[in-house]
Amino acid sequence: MTLVSPTRTVSGVAQTGKDLLRAARAGGYALAAFNAVNLETAQAIVRAAEAAQAPVILQFSQNAARHAGLATLAALGLSLKAQASVPIILHFDHAESESAALDALNAGFEGVMLEGDDPAILRRLSDAAHAAGGYLEAEYEVVVKGERHGERRGDPAQLSAFARESGCDLLAVDLGSAHKQENKNAHLDMQRLQDLANQTPLPLVLHGASSVPEAELAQAAQLGVAKVNLATDLTLAFTAAVRQSLDAGAKDPRSYLAAGRDAMQARAGQYIRLLGAAGRA
Repeated sequence: MTLVSPTRTVSGVAQTGKDLLRAARAGGYALAAFNAVNLETAQAIVRAAEAAQAPVILQFSQNAARHAGLATLAALGLSLKAQASVPIILHFDHAESESAALDALNAGFEGVMLEGDDPAILRRLSDAAHAAGGYLEAEYEVVVKGERHGERRGDPAQLSAFARESGCDLLAVDLGSAHKQENKNAHLDMQRLQDLANQTPLPLVLHGASSVPEAELAQAAQLGVAKVNLATDLTLAFTAAVRQSLDAGAKDPRSYLAAGRDAMQARAGQYIRLLGAAGRA
């Protein structure tokens, strides 16, 4: 398997996505992982990162691939990555099967996240990702997402064993956030985060970050969360700007989609700075 997306060289040293995430964990900051669904949302993410001189994770989910096609989204992401002036990590979010994750790696995604916690399946996928020069994100615990509920929280003491058995590079954990929330009324269990972070040097991942007050996101980044997934909050900013443009009489899609892109870029930039990644490119 050949990874299509190149590594970035800084001062003569090649930096992979895994390197950048490990640096974030060690440095007490986090990389924003923003979900995109089309050209304008992807452009908003890359432009925000360039403006902040920050590495960023450009994510497409399996739901997005069902809508637009995996190959199309991969081509879009790889094109933007190649043109960007900052490191762009192309990530496939919430793969629902091992085969879907493998398809994403073959299409050029650098990182993949698989739903499910079977160590044997994760180990196979980890080996495939590493052979391609990429990384695997595994969920030690499930964050509430539609029909997928976090029915259990893993024992922090078992976290390092799970990491070894699965061969994963990133660990998604449940700290109290939830997907698809429009209000910031979820509060993170910081003591649990410290307990989990004490068990592993691997970067931890927070899903459903739109539900969390911003001050708590900044604190989580300092305590071991190195990848913060954000989708709903940016989607709301994009949609509100498009609606306002349409209400003002815009008829050309290029006009109202550009308004959405600009609003999403501004919101993404706020999160990049909040998480401490600005100037890290």
